[in-house]
Amino acid sequence: MKKSIKFLKNIIVLLVVISLTQCEKEETTSSFNNNIKMNGNDFAIVTASIMGVSMGVLGHSSISFANGSETQGKNLSINVESFTQATIEGDYAFPEVSGKKILDDWLTAYVDYDGTNINTSELETGEVSVTHNSGNNYTVSINLEMVDGVTFTGSYTGDFIVMFYSN
Repeated sequence: MKKSIKFLKNIIVLLVVISLTQCEKEETTSSFNNNIKMNGNDFAIVTASIMGVSMGVLGHSSISFANGSETQGKNLSINVESFTQATIEGDYAFPEVSGKKILDDWLTAYVDYDGTNINTSELETGEVSVTHNSGNNYTVSINLEMVDGVTFTGSYTGDFIVMFYSN
């Protein structure tokens, strides 16, 4: 079990690095709406992704919002119990709330790096709502507090990089 959790954490960190090291900015015609705030300040999102991984009947999805450049960045990874595109839509909470799916407190994390130092903080409490609009377009609404007191509130609607892998 510990190996699986470590594996999932490594995949999340790898996605963050890949999403922030693009060679050049691609032009897109898709529109997005970002009003996510970190401690009340705008949290500019460069890349939004959803990656679901399962091994047998167990798995999770990571919803990641990243900003920054090749040398510095911030990433919010939200880990939810659903791991297929068909089941990711819904409401999640931690601690557990009746009628809502589970939001993983340990794998939901905020990472801040400046090229040499990496600081991380896990989820203290929060709620997330995921709506699948069409194709790779989703709306994710969040109200999260991390163990170090950092808060994330608001919603993001737009096209995500989406990948689901089932073994």
